[in-house]
Amino acid sequence: MLIPKDNQHADHFFNFMFKIITIPFDRDTKTFHEDVLNKSILNKKIKSYHVNFFQDGENSYWSVFFEYDPLIEKTAEKELDGLDKPQRILLDTLKAWRKERAEKDGVPVYIVGTNKELLDIVRKAPKSAEGLKEIKGFGKSKVSKYGNELIEIIKGFYSKT
Repeated sequence: MLIPKDNQHADHFFNFMFKIITIPFDRDTKTFHEDVLNKSILNKKIKSYHVNFFQDGENSYWSVFFEYDPLIEKTAEKELDGLDKPQRILLDTLKAWRKERAEKDGVPVYIVGTNKELLDIVRKAPKSAEGLKEIKGFGKSKVSKYGNELIEIIKGFYSKT
C-alpha cells in the first residue's frame, strides 16, 4: 500500500472506510458462516475487497478485507416532521451544496456532512462558526473547512425568505 509523501493528497487518501472480517470454519456444520460477512456489508457500497484463506494449525479461516462507502439513505420522512416548507427548501439547498462540495473535494458526501448533521443545521440555523460548532459532528476541522460556506448559505437563504 502506498502512502502519499506530501500532505496535499493525504486528506483524500485516508478518507476511506474499511473492515476486516475473519470467518472460522465450523466443524460441526462443516461450513463457513457467511451471515457474519453479509451483516457486515449491509448498507455499504463495496469499493474493493480482498479474500484470503488461511489455516492456523487445524483451524481454517476466510479473511475478507473490504473498502467501502456507507450508503447514505434518503432522509426519512419522519425526520422531516416539524420542518416547515422554507426549512425543507433549505435542507434541499444544503444537500445540493454538499454534493457539489464533496465532488470538488473528491470525498464521499457524508464526509462533508451527514443527513442528520444537515437536519440539525436547518433546525438550529446557526449564524456563526461558533453556532455551527454546537452541531454534533461539526468540530474545529469541519467548521474550518466548511463553516464560512454554510453560514453564507444560511444567511443568504433567510434574507430571501
